[in-house]
Order: sequence, then structure tokens, then C-alpha cells
Amino acid sequence: MQSSRVTARAVRVLAAGAIAVGVLAPGAAFAASYPDGGKTTTSTVDPGTHVEAATATQSGSSSLPFTGGDVAGLAAVGGGAIVIGGLLAHRARRSRV
Repeated sequence: MQSSRVTARAVRVLAAGAIAVGVLAPGAAFAASYPDGGKTTTSTVDPGTHVEAATATQSGSSSLPFTGGDVAGLAAVGGGAIVIGGLLAHRARRSRV
């Protein structure tokens, strides 16, 4: 009986670790890639030159700007969390009876 509890606990810990790696690891894969390798370049500007300020332009479109959020990926992670939570709750209730 004790070894089945240890095995079940080990499976839960491994599953939680796999989920954490699956959620956190893709963050590095989608990091921005810069054409110059991320190096900062310094440019010299003559302090006597006049620089015009950039002005905002209206595009005529009334849609919100795209911020880069991966809605489908977040929905999949949320759905998976709901399913796993439901399965764990069901299993816990079944083992108590």
C-alpha cells in the first residue's frame, strides 16, 4: 500500500514538472531576434542639429493594435489545466471512497 502511494506521488511530481517545463520552455523559443544580434549601436548626433519630432498618424482603421498575444496557445494551456485538475479531483474522490 505504501509503495503505491509513493509511485502515485512520483507520477504526480513528474507530471507537474513536465507541465512546468512545457509551459516555461517555449518562452525562450519565441524571444525576439534582432538583425544585429542584439548589440547596441551608438550613433553620434551633432548637438547643434535640429531633429523633428515624430507625429502620430491615423490609419483610418478602428481595430486595436496587435500586441502579439498567442490566444490559441493560452487557451490550450488553460483547457489542459482544467482537464488535468478535473481528472485529479475525480481520482482523489474515487480513492477516498
